[in-house]
Amino acid sequence: MLSKSCEYAIRSIVFIAQNGSMEKKIGIKTLAKELDLPYPYLGKILQNLTKNNIIQGVKGPGGGFFLNEECKQTKIIRIIEVMDGLDFFTQCGLGLKNCSEEHPCPLHNDLKIYRDGLWELFNAKTIKDLVRSIDSGSSFIINL
Repeated sequence: MLSKSCEYAIRSIVFIAQNGSMEKKIGIKTLAKELDLPYPYLGKILQNLTKNNIIQGVKGPGGGFFLNEECKQTKIIRIIEVMDGLDFFTQCGLGLKNCSEEHPCPLHNDLKIYRDGLWELFNAKTIKDLVRSIDSGSSFIINL
């Protein structure tokens, strides 16, 4: 459902939020290694996230990435919007251009239930919520 870019973005943001701070910035090499992500591809993702004020980045020696407290309140739907766009939540599941509430395709009403549920989930959860889940030990972000 989410693109690889979006998955990598969310994983990276959560890792940075959990392990970094203004005093302890996370470098791209550390992120790529810890999360087992391709370094050059990750660079483009992080650049996009910085440009859209989802994470903060500092260049040069001692540089790296971190999230301020305000950014930790970013909802997951915002990350999806930046990385993938929100078309998934409105497009027809069969790719029909004229599919709508008034003129539904055969899957429209069934898919609407799931799309609406995902929208609510992603619109309710914040980066901080995901970090809290990891910190409590009920979930993980790094493959073992």
